[in-house]
Amino acid sequence: MSGARVLFVDDEPNLLAGMQLNLRRVFNVLVANSGEEALTILAATPDLAVLVCDMRMPRMNGAAVLTRACEIAPSVTRILLTGESDLSLAISAVNDGQIFRFLTKPCEREVLVSSLHAAVRRHELVTAEKVLVQ
Repeated sequence: MSGARVLFVDDEPNLLAGMQLNLRRVFNVLVANSGEEALTILAATPDLAVLVCDMRMPRMNGAAVLTRACEIAPSVTRILLTGESDLSLAISAVNDGQIFRFLTKPCEREVLVSSLHAAVRRHELVTAEKVLVQ
């Protein structure tokens, strides 16, 4: 499970740098500072296991990113990591983006790493199931 590709999407460069620094020994961390950039990376990275997205970003919010991610790469496990407290946006992300976990900022490292391991495992199961069906 170590080395799985995880994409973090947030418009805060310091948060993205922190994720890369703190998780680089456990995961292959990719970052995007906008929803548009994330969708481009998602489409170009077929072995991406997990997408972790912030809710409040300019131009394209997390719910929109997660919904598009569902269409582009349905087997990628999606996590919402946000400080956003708007319940209607959160509901939209859960329902339309079909997220696996909803985590709030600040998120303890142990909780984040545990959630990422569970998300990678889910991705592996979904991918294996697709192979069996074919």
